[in-house]
Order: sequence, then C-alpha cells, then structure tokens
Amino acid sequence: MIERQIGFVNVIKPTGVTSFEVVSRVKKIFNEKHVGHLGTLDPAASGVLPIAVGKATKFFDYFLNKDKCYTALVKFGKETDTLDSFGNITNINDKIILKEDIEKVISNFVGEIEQVPPKFSAIKIDGKKAYELARKNINFEIKSRKITIFDIKLIKNCGKNLFLFRVHCSAGTYIRTLFQDIAKALKTVSTTVTIIRTKSGRFKIDDAKTLDELEKSPKVDLIEKIFSDLQIIDISAKYAKKILNGVKLKLNEIDFNVDKSKEFLIKFQDKLVGLFKVENNLITPIVYVY
Repeated sequence: MIERQIGFVNVIKPTGVTSFEVVSRVKKIFNEKHVGHLGTLDPAASGVLPIAVGKATKFFDYFLNKDKCYTALVKFGKETDTLDSFGNITNINDKIILKEDIEKVISNFVGEIEQVPPKFSAIKIDGKKAYELARKNINFEIKSRKITIFDIKLIKNCGKNLFLFRVHCSAGTYIRTLFQDIAKALKTVSTTVTIIRTKSGRFKIDDAKTLDELEKSPKVDLIEKIFSDLQIIDISAKYAKKILNGVKLKLNEIDFNVDKSKEFLIKFQDKLVGLFKVENNLITPIVYVY
C-alpha cells in the first residue's frame, strides 16, 4: 500500500493517448481519487503533462494560465480535417515553401493575436465537446479568442515542405491552428505532424518521467520543491489563526519580512498553508492547501 502523497508529478504524455487516460493511470499508481492534470494535451501531442495529486489539485486554476513551450514539426502543402497526422487529408497544395518565405511572415504572429480553436478540440459547445460534434459532421461555430505568442522560431528545414519550429506561447494556444494560420499567410495549407510540449509553467521536459518510470518509483514532487525559488515563511499561531479564517494580514501589523515583489509560501507548524502574494499591502492568498 502506497502512503498517501500530496504534490505534483511531471509526466511525459505519449502520443496517441488522452490526458484523461494518463490521469486515470496516475490515480491507480497512487491509489488516489483526487488527481488532475494542469492543462490538456491533444491525443496526437506528447510531452510535459503536469499532474497534481491530493490537495495539490487546488493549484489547478493557478497553473492553467501559465505559459507553455512546444516544438512542432509542420508539413506545408497538406491539410487534414484534424490539422494533425491522425486526420483524413482534406486539402493538398503543391506550392513549394522555402525557409525565406516562412521567415518573412512568422514575425506577424508574435504578440497578442486572435485565434479560432480547431473544431477537433475539447472545447465545449452547448455542453458537448467540439470534436464529438465534428466527428458527427454537425455544423457549429467556435468563437475566436485572444492568445499571445511570445516567440516563434524556425529551427530547421527537415525535408520538402517539412519544417521544425519552437513556440513559446500563452495558455489556450492551439499549435495546429497557429500553423494553419501561418500556412494561409503563405497561401498554402499545413498539417502539424508532431507536437511536443517541452515546458508548462514551472514544469520542464528534462525533469519529466514516463508513466512506466513513475510506476516503478511512485513519488510526487512536494509543492515546496516545485516552488523552491520562492521565500518560505513560518508563521506563529496568532497569524495562522487569522489566515486560516480568511483574514488578510496587513503588512504593518506583522513581525516577519516578505518580499512584496514575489509570491511566497506560508507554513505553520511545518505544514504548508498555501501560496500567497502581497496585494494593496495585504497578504493575500493565491492557493490554500492547509
């Protein structure tokens, strides 16, 4: 019997399985009901899938809005209905795309842009997932949303109309759609052959484990480890009572120092209370885990 744990596991999601299926396996590994991923990866994508175990699931909203990094292999001149290699070919364009052509247009996609998510996605439409409607050939519209591309780099030409890219973007960005839009600017079409998420918030692929590795050594990373660069403050009982009752402490009423420019962790009697920040000179909770 595995001792109940609270923390995070940084899993490498394999291609061809859903994020939900990965979470289901992690639940079995830790014999824990309260498990959730911190940002969906498409079934066709692989890479970093941070998963929270136990009370660490309370960090869901916090991590959901963190930036991501991807590498993507893109084939110009061919388009599928899903915009990835798992779909059926719907369009072919024989235009030859050169590295110079791409470099002329990709700078137009850096910054805040409008993006319409693909119909083969998990976005809810009247309570149903878009991909379920798309598979039934039901006609529907998805509204555009604002996303941010912090950086996009063309890494190399891997063959005829085949290019490798690196993308740093905001949460909510669909890489398949990004390259569909870039292809339109190039007056062609595209299929994103492979997508690998290399970073999701604080979680990086270099530190990730496969599900098999996790099964052999079922250990979580403690919340304190994931936030090891932040200040940890041990508070006394008089402050703990107030904080745990939802009172925001005034900076001029405390006898401990905090760095107002950063988030910080608060502990009481060696037990983590949560993640906090200073807002309007008040110690304000971001996530409670006590």
